[in-house]
Amino acid sequence: MKKILLLLTKIVIGIVLLVVLLLVTATILLNTQSVQDDLVAYATEQLELKLGTRVKIDHASVNVFTQKVNLEGLEVEDLEHRKMFELGRLLVDVNLMKLMTKELVVEEVLLDDVKARLYKPKDGPANYQFLIDAFKKDPKQKQVKKEQKDSTQKSPMTLDVNKVAIKNIALTFNDTNQVSLESAKYENGWFGKHSGALKNLKGQWGLMKKKGPVTAKFAIGSLDYKGENTVHHLKIGQVHFATDNHKPRKNHDRPKRGFFDVDHLDVDANMDLTVDYISKDSLHAVMNHMEATDSVTGFNIKKFHFDAGIMKERVHLQHIMLQQETTVLKFDSANVVLPSKKLGRKFSFETSRIKGQTQLRDISRPFAPVLKNFTMPLELDVLFSGTDTTLFFRDIHVYTPDKKLQIAAEGRILHLKEKEKLDVGFHVKEMKAQKGVPIKVINQFAVKKLMLNQLDALGTIYYTGDVAVLYKKEVFDGQLRTDVGALAFNFAIDEKTKYVTGFVHSRKIKLGKVLNMDKLEDVGAQANFTVDIHKARTAMIRKKYGGGKLPIGEVKATVFEAGYGGFRLKNMKVEFASNGSQAEGTVSHSKSMMDWDCTFIVNDVDKKNNVKVKPKVKLKLGNLFKSKKQKEEDAKKAEAAKPKKDNLFRQLFKKKDKNKDSSKKK
Repeated sequence: MKKILLLLTKIVIGIVLLVVLLLVTATILLNTQSVQDDLVAYATEQLELKLGTRVKIDHASVNVFTQKVNLEGLEVEDLEHRKMFELGRLLVDVNLMKLMTKELVVEEVLLDDVKARLYKPKDGPANYQFLIDAFKKDPKQKQVKKEQKDSTQKSPMTLDVNKVAIKNIALTFNDTNQVSLESAKYENGWFGKHSGALKNLKGQWGLMKKKGPVTAKFAIGSLDYKGENTVHHLKIGQVHFATDNHKPRKNHDRPKRGFFDVDHLDVDANMDLTVDYISKDSLHAVMNHMEATDSVTGFNIKKFHFDAGIMKERVHLQHIMLQQETTVLKFDSANVVLPSKKLGRKFSFETSRIKGQTQLRDISRPFAPVLKNFTMPLELDVLFSGTDTTLFFRDIHVYTPDKKLQIAAEGRILHLKEKEKLDVGFHVKEMKAQKGVPIKVINQFAVKKLMLNQLDALGTIYYTGDVAVLYKKEVFDGQLRTDVGALAFNFAIDEKTKYVTGFVHSRKIKLGKVLNMDKLEDVGAQANFTVDIHKARTAMIRKKYGGGKLPIGEVKATVFEAGYGGFRLKNMKVEFASNGSQAEGTVSHSKSMMDWDCTFIVNDVDKKNNVKVKPKVKLKLGNLFKSKKQKEEDAKKAEAAKPKKDNLFRQLFKKKDKNKDSSKKK
């Protein structure tokens, strides 16, 4: 019996030793270069058969003892025999023991020198489509595996990566779209601490818009990452973003237009961001600091920070502060609804009350060069909301720190995406400008200062009305109340013809005080007017007639009542025109027994009693013996027989209009 037990023991020991010997032999053989070269050759051959193209692997090795996989010199060609993918080196260190417990722990990944050239023609499949098709799983196999997974209900394998280092990545799509990376690294340290860094990430791609192709570029010079538990901190530096549609800027040869052009951006930025909560459906982040400049456009954001809670459908912002050169805007919160084509949800936003201080010169270069000297400080208070096509401004309050200028208004901007339908409208509930403030506002602009004394004579101005900015047209309507009287007006600026046309009405205004004319007393009147604002055209006229400070245009008025030198007159007709240097016109008054009219000439509105008047009186004694009906018939005949004289304003352009007509006929 003892002999049998001893024999069985020897046999078992022999079998164990044989198994160990086989395992050791297999391990040694697997780690020999010749065996691994054979495996690489076999794998390369199988890949070429499966893909139907050339595959090359310079070297591959698996070290069973150190648990490292090394792959070098991988090349894959597309079906057109172009090098589609190149890999310099891939090193993966996997903890094989953890696989026994369904944990895939990658201790280290090194990836170096990767190049990919991808193409997708408009009328054909992409050059990488054959890879997708080759490794695409059969739907039946997917269903079988899904059923097996559901039946077994096994827990999924977990993945944990401890260290990653990537260098020299270059990806190209259709030649024009490119992304490159100099280096990136990540390390999962002890006690839940993480760190990473990125250097020189660059990209370029082409966009096709309605007006033609646009090239966009971006670059991130550096990115530093530190994380601990659930808090992640990112510091991003040397961010650059640029667009170019390869056409002149929108303000080319248009000095009145600002430099802002979404197709010609050149932005540099730096930012500091903290993410302190992140899950599958939500995220909370704090923009600690951000600065951004566009040297060409003129945008200069010195400081921008906020808290952001981001969910699937909404973004909730808090503690928002934006600072430019002299502009500081603050508001407590803002809610943004994110768009979704699938659900038919449109983009919209709404803010709490925005408060701040500004000098309008901060927006002069990007939007309005005319404001470049506007240094008057203004306080702002407004509620802001809208969509991607519409903006609403509610409960607007704008005022100077000394409250000498105060504006209360509301407004909206419609059709933001359609230039020819753009509709900007503001209703001014009340504007108050104390004496001297309107001149201070005008002095903020680099324009010719005309009739400032007359403006100052109005004293404190109150305005209620509406302002509309349409495509190449601005319309103003409302009522003015001043120290010298009140008037209602409506006028429009036509950007096509460069004329201002309008209407004014006043029951009583102290016009003599405004025009510095002692003999002229209170006037009640209504008038239609046309003023030329074309710079080149008016400059030519002023040069021709010796300069001057008068506006260039014409006025036709009906005077309900006026006093001059102690006389009171009613129901007069007034017409006058100005060439900038001189204004001349006629005042006429007709009754059954007498016709009274006079001509007047004004050369300088700033001089006192500068009006030259030539009166003319015509008695109609014959009317003593005529009936009322005969008088009416005679008046009609006289009007029909009256020669039609061009006034001074029309004479200025009569010759030019004739030349235009003759050139059109030719």
